[in-house]
Amino acid sequence: MPTITIPRSGVTAEEIAESLRAGLTGRYNVLPGMRSARKPMASPEPADSDAILVGTGSNRIFKAQLTIDRSAPGVTRVRISPGGLGWETIVNSFGINRKVRRVLIDAFVQGGPRKSARAGSSRQRAGDEEAA
Repeated sequence: MPTITIPRSGVTAEEIAESLRAGLTGRYNVLPGMRSARKPMASPEPADSDAILVGTGSNRIFKAQLTIDRSAPGVTRVRISPGGLGWETIVNSFGINRKVRRVLIDAFVQGGPRKSARAGSSRQRAGDEEAA
């Protein structure tokens, strides 16, 4: 289960939810205080304030569950678990989980959207070609 360590204590679920809403496209639902139901294909259910559910559509198949851990001094940890029971878990591990993880790293660890190395190298090549 991937864990993001934010180098700041006291990060709230609402701060994390706002960052996810800003970093993900509009097709993603960010639901603080909700969790994935334990029954397959069931609707999300209420949870404590340190839980956030991110999903698409009805949030029943493509989803990720975030849990905020504030037990370590000076940092906030966010655990990201893929939703699903079978093939959904694998798909969500490589899909929605990766996107959520990238957005959180960009927002809280690196301090802003990161630039793709591939995009930077193609820009560099374009600049080299213009200089030649």
